[in-house]
Amino acid sequence: MNRRKGFVLIFSLLVTLMLSLLLTSFYVQNINEGNLARRFADSTRAFWLAEAGAANAYVNFPSGASGTLGGANYTYDAVVTPISGNYYTITSTGTVNRADGTAITRIITASVKTGNTSSTKFQYGIETTTELEVKGSVSINPSNSFKEFSTLDFSDLFGVTKVQMQAGATHAYTASNFGAPVDGITWVEVPSGERLNVSGDLSGSGVLVINGNTKFSGNVVFDGIIYVIGTLTMTGNVTTTGSVLAESSMSVDTTITGNVTINYNTDEITTALSSVASLNKQIVSWKSD
Repeated sequence: MNRRKGFVLIFSLLVTLMLSLLLTSFYVQNINEGNLARRFADSTRAFWLAEAGAANAYVNFPSGASGTLGGANYTYDAVVTPISGNYYTITSTGTVNRADGTAITRIITASVKTGNTSSTKFQYGIETTTELEVKGSVSINPSNSFKEFSTLDFSDLFGVTKVQMQAGATHAYTASNFGAPVDGITWVEVPSGERLNVSGDLSGSGVLVINGNTKFSGNVVFDGIIYVIGTLTMTGNVTTTGSVLAESSMSVDTTITGNVTINYNTDEITTALSSVASLNKQIVSWKSD
């Protein structure tokens, strides 16, 4: 009898031990699966953050982008790097900083091709579709850097249409609210029959497109490209470095008078066109880690 009781006791202890081992194994497995599930969720979240960074960098091209989504522990950082010619790389890193002090990162790399723009198509300090009338103390450098009765093709010059340029402008103004800042791409819409009068101080850079008749009569300093779709008159203290173009009606001359200095400069033209090239961009390849 005692032997049988001893055997039952031993068997009970073994069963209890096996059940304990099974429960411990099940508990550990649940913990591991929970950790794996949380890690997978954090990895997916980091991937989404990297996607957000790439998308913002594409919109803000070529400036790159950085920020947070859902809190300070969820960050993205995207960098735009020139490759060659009109090709660039966007490298976006999404990071999830976990409660245990570790971090999970995912990286997305995208290759971007921009539109073709060339400063060689801008060959003069001032170019106009009408007669160029010069009066007063006007200096054009070099002295032969002008062309009148020219044929200007906006899309050929910039690689984008006027509609694309207006839609992608950094700043959009009307004749009534035109002012600072003027950089990147600035589009000014002037109602038909009216004229934009720039009579105050203006300092700007990039590409300035004015869709309408324009008169500069103030103190103006501009580096880049000025393109006027309408009549152009300069009478103030104006200094431009780059190129000025006037797409005017054949019945109205382009008039420059006063203290005006027009400097033809390919470096400023190239810098201005860098903003335009990004308007006609596309992602040609994409990969993630």
